[in-house]
Amino acid sequence: MECKSLNDCFRGYLKEIEVSQEVKETLEDARLKIKRALTEGIGERTAQEGNRIVPRFMRQGSAGYKTQNMPCFPPAQQVDFDYGCYLPLSYHEDESEPREAANDFFDMVDSILKPLAKANGWTAEKGKKSYCLTLSDEIHFDVPLYSVPDKEFQKIRDMRPVNESAQGSTFAACDEQEERDLDWDDLPTKSIMLAYREDNGLYSWKKSDPRMLNLYFMNKDDDDRAIYRILKGWRDFNFQDGKGPSSIFLMSLAEKANAGKSFTDDISAELLKVLKFIKSMSLPDDDEVSVENPADPREGIKCPTEKFKELQSRAVGFASAIAGNMDPSDAARSQAVQRHLGKRFPVIKDSVQINRRGALPSVRAG
Repeated sequence: MECKSLNDCFRGYLKEIEVSQEVKETLEDARLKIKRALTEGIGERTAQEGNRIVPRFMRQGSAGYKTQNMPCFPPAQQVDFDYGCYLPLSYHEDESEPREAANDFFDMVDSILKPLAKANGWTAEKGKKSYCLTLSDEIHFDVPLYSVPDKEFQKIRDMRPVNESAQGSTFAACDEQEERDLDWDDLPTKSIMLAYREDNGLYSWKKSDPRMLNLYFMNKDDDDRAIYRILKGWRDFNFQDGKGPSSIFLMSLAEKANAGKSFTDDISAELLKVLKFIKSMSLPDDDEVSVENPADPREGIKCPTEKFKELQSRAVGFASAIAGNMDPSDAARSQAVQRHLGKRFPVIKDSVQINRRGALPSVRAG
């Protein structure tokens, strides 16, 4: 697209970093394969133990609230699809403590998904907070493993299934009846347990309720998502190793900068507001910077102080580029912004800028 203003350039950038249709189809095909394998595998395993259980699933994180970007520097950066797998709390002695080791949950999932990965040319491994499947240099799935109180699980598993299909999906042609994924409203607000790996290498359980934060961001609009996605793209361009501040930290910064209000479609002005807020933040004496969780002010979203210092330093230059401190013309500003977002950010051609200022006076040949 031809850009005539800096906001046009930002909109063009959002299109450039959008997840491609091919990747979307690959993700959806993989999601259905993972769901089918876990549903059948866990069902068979639990049936052998005398009580067949059908797991439930939910899209989470950027896959749930539509803020995924194509990576800037793969494979260090990848499109991430979080797909939670939920079982009843039959592993617990009561509603707050586990009965069976979380290691068994991970081992069961590993025994199911590792053969699936091998058959599809993926790589599989147990992660700290999820089971990880790398589909390519650009894509990976994280499958966090949860348990939900049994009485709540019984309610949600009885909900009516609906058809789900995706263009290009291996299963779409079968037109099979797929048990629908959970919505956040389906989940209880207490006693959700996440299986995670402790420092000793063994898996355990901790209370983890992703519901409030995910519901908060899923209810944001397209103007909000534009700001989040540009901040993530900026992070990715400046932290090429993929180890910059987390996406949820950046999104929470944006929310704090805007006092939780919706952003407008004036992308340049709204981004400048967020960058000025980042610049103004004072650094703590400890090793982590915390920003208020927009869904629960009692909690903080954290980032290592050293990472935040680097982000803050880069915010100075990015804000200056948007503001046009060196040259206020949109063409110059777009070129300056490109240095902070990379070549995927389009620039305004000088001829376009000249035409916007008005036609040059004609000179009679003589």
